[in-house]
Amino acid sequence: MHIFAAAGALLAGAALLALGVPAQAADPPTAGPLSLDVFYSGVWYEQARTPTRLTRDCEHATTTYGRTHEGEIAVTDACRQGGPDGRERAISGIGRLQDPGQNAVLEVRYRFGPFRPSRTYRVIAHAPDGQWFISAEPGFERIYMFSRPTALPVEEIEAQITQVRAQGYAGEVEILATPGRP
Repeated sequence: MHIFAAAGALLAGAALLALGVPAQAADPPTAGPLSLDVFYSGVWYEQARTPTRLTRDCEHATTTYGRTHEGEIAVTDACRQGGPDGRERAISGIGRLQDPGQNAVLEVRYRFGPFRPSRTYRVIAHAPDGQWFISAEPGFERIYMFSRPTALPVEEIEAQITQVRAQGYAGEVEILATPGRP
């Protein structure tokens, strides 16, 4: 989920290695053009991600997109610590598209206390009907899988993981608990 990837931006490169974040060779391909109204609006449910210490035990995760008065993309990432009724953890930021017209690369500047870490996410695959997408950070360091339905079947998530591996991702992936799937 994006929330803890943003917090991870505060760590130095050596600390990221200590967390076990895999370094990948090349940037993943982007999948565009994407509709702003489909992909950057409403609630998306996180189905799977690259695990990190910052995301440990935080499931039932969502990313919510909206538009600001200036036309930028408002982003709120949230999850529940320890289960569906656990304490909510959330972080918000403002996103700017880095590839207007394709709309597949979004840089988000988060508000994390006095810090303003930023992360760049690339949509690398998506459903033709806009019901799911997979994003990755540059260098294929981390991946995130989202859907409109709250819980995709595990078999469908595993097929998406296979697709990401075929694109060159070699790191870990964890399937998350979501409402409707423990």
